[in-house]
Amino acid sequence: RESCATFVPQEPVIEPGRNSSGGIIWIDREQGYGALRAIDVRTGERMWEFRYPQPTMAGVMTTVTGLVFAGDHDGNFMAFDATTGENLWHYQTGSRIWGAAPMTHMLDGRQYVLIPSGTTLVAFALPDDRP
Repeated sequence: RESCATFVPQEPVIEPGRNSSGGIIWIDREQGYGALRAIDVRTGERMWEFRYPQPTMAGVMTTVTGLVFAGDHDGNFMAFDATTGENLWHYQTGSRIWGAAPMTHMLDGRQYVLIPSGTTLVAFALPDDRP
């Protein structure tokens, strides 16, 4: 079943062996999965879904060119086709991607996509074919 973390306005209960962060109730990995979904805002219809093997708390970034960038707790950083949901690209960062969204910036005419992973900021760009 799909699972999530729930924010509740109460004192945290600390249990040995479980994650805790303020008033967040954590659902164990083994109890469910996470999902990235595209929903048609006009109809509410699910257009596509990509299932993560476990719940994730990483953000998502979309681009005007029809890409969706997302990461997961296993350190996978992925690019999807926004229309079809096809997984176009994947990179294993080596550390958990948690609590942050991918970001983009332009430097000297070149577009970069960045993702925080563990204690590292990982950056990607297309090859520079300018003469």
